[in-house]
Amino acid sequence: MEHTDRNEYEEHGVEQEIEKSHVSDETHQEKHNGCAKTTADPFYVRLLFTPLDFVSMAFLFITLVPIRMVAAFIALTLAWAVSFIGLTNIDQTVPVSGWRKPLQWISCFLGRICCRCCGFSVTLTGTQVSRSVAPVLVVAPHSSFFDALAIFWTGLPFIVNREENKNLLFIGKCVQFAQAIFVSRERKESREECKEEIKRRVNSKQPWEQFLIFPEGTTSNRKALMSFKPGGFLPGKPVQPVLIRYHLKHDTVSWTWDQPHGFIACFMYTMFQLRNKVELEFLPPYEPSEPEQLDPVLFASNVRREMSDALGVPLCDMSFEDIKNKYSKKKEQ
Repeated sequence: MEHTDRNEYEEHGVEQEIEKSHVSDETHQEKHNGCAKTTADPFYVRLLFTPLDFVSMAFLFITLVPIRMVAAFIALTLAWAVSFIGLTNIDQTVPVSGWRKPLQWISCFLGRICCRCCGFSVTLTGTQVSRSVAPVLVVAPHSSFFDALAIFWTGLPFIVNREENKNLLFIGKCVQFAQAIFVSRERKESREECKEEIKRRVNSKQPWEQFLIFPEGTTSNRKALMSFKPGGFLPGKPVQPVLIRYHLKHDTVSWTWDQPHGFIACFMYTMFQLRNKVELEFLPPYEPSEPEQLDPVLFASNVRREMSDALGVPLCDMSFEDIKNKYSKKKEQ
């Protein structure tokens, strides 16, 4: 059920934990790459496990992880079945209602179980407002596919997802039943249709769920806040910023550009931890001014700055294209 977007999630074998000693010339040189105020490379991750950590993970691998994996598989299968039933003769141009709505709640609950099977313990700080107050939830920083847990703990809002994910085994049906807007990054017409559908739903008087976005459009190690894409700010409606804070001994969750381990290692290292604490902090809704309503780029920039201040991290103005070009060149060298 993901969400979030990233070619983003392609060509990366990248992973985690900022090595505390890695405040080197390379990190300070980021000022030449759009990260003028960062003190550490926001895409650099290394995991430094002690022998005791490996013993602990081995013990959990033998005792707890098999139980977690079986429970997660059962929950995912049930979520797929519920979604498959709910999609029968569904009209995706209107919000889910009637007998399908309880099925959506069940799907959301099963999604939470899958997250708990990965060891996540989620704490909510602040208050999530209703759609009538803020129809858009802006979630950051975006560092991992695990960030999808925000979807389940905010009541299964609709998201934007890649067209290719529509047919993913098990997950594809679940994402469809959550009424995601699917987009093909390669086709301009698809991107434009996506923007129009976002505006239609957010401005609609029909009882759509809130719209949740990860506006950075790529992942980092949470040491800086990337540029926000304006898509979720196009309707000009109030948004509620939501901060994701991982309280971890080892940053096993980050999946970004400069790391030696890939998706599978990221997933397994996280599951091998006894408990992974996550905090979702709901900030007060942000009401756009008239200039911000007319300029989604300005709107996005100001919300980003407010979230950066709340997180206590600097801004990094590198775009997805800048980041991709930088690390593609590194791979070629």
